[in-house]
Amino acid sequence: MVGTDEAATLAILTFWVGPFLLGVEAHQVLRLPPPSRQMSPTPDIGSADHLPILDLRTACGLPPAPSENHRQILIIDRGEEKMGYKVDKVGDLISVDMTRQVWKLPPLLDVQKQWKQLWGVCQWNDELVLLVDLQYEG
Repeated sequence: MVGTDEAATLAILTFWVGPFLLGVEAHQVLRLPPPSRQMSPTPDIGSADHLPILDLRTACGLPPAPSENHRQILIIDRGEEKMGYKVDKVGDLISVDMTRQVWKLPPLLDVQKQWKQLWGVCQWNDELVLLVDLQYEG
């Protein structure tokens, strides 16, 4: 069993998609290619296989990015396949206390959500971070 201090803390990698600050549990991110390799059609993931990439601006219902040059790709291991998620900007790696800083989605967001990977919110530096599970398939 994991110690209570360890179990109550989540490592979250934050990232921006348009005006939204999102976060994913850091262990879900397999690789974050260096910016110089970000824009190749298939970022180097140690394999020649094609990497499907989902633009999270589209998933969030946002218009296309004004510039693709600085966007980044998070590579997620989804078991049998790897998936790339295109984001506007990678933020900080933060540590949050599950018992004091993480909450379920407010009822209004839970009812209206169209993106099933959204599971909660946390507070960090006076900002709300929308928490997503990028390994979720459904």
